[in-house]
Amino acid sequence: MKIYNLLFYKGYQLAKKSRNFNDPPVLGTLLFIAPCVMFNIFTLIFLLQGLGWLDNWNLADKYGYIFSLFLVILLLAYYLYKGQYKRIIKSYENSESISINKIHPFIVFIFYYLVSFGLLLIAGMYKNNNWIFHNI
Repeated sequence: MKIYNLLFYKGYQLAKKSRNFNDPPVLGTLLFIAPCVMFNIFTLIFLLQGLGWLDNWNLADKYGYIFSLFLVILLLAYYLYKGQYKRIIKSYENSESISINKIHPFIVFIFYYLVSFGLLLIAGMYKNNNWIFHNI
């Protein structure tokens, strides 16, 4: 969960730099975090389907919208519960004020999206027996 907290803080920084902060900070950062979580969940689902554990289970076809809505509500509840987002922001602001190396939030998200999407792509190819997984 620590990686998602870092992504939350970087999303908060990105929303703050955009100067469009009329919404609560949690809502703006969910736009950045929800795709990350979805990439990771679907990577696990594709991997399990490739192993034959979830053969007849199509989450995206039948329950895609319900799953997405549930995920957003779950993330929102996690970050709003007892002001969790305030503690995350304060913790990372304190550690970043000490640090010399500050990475731009956009670079963090691009890197995370590329790695997550790459893993999703590889898991999808494994599920469908494509590319290097053809003879497995």
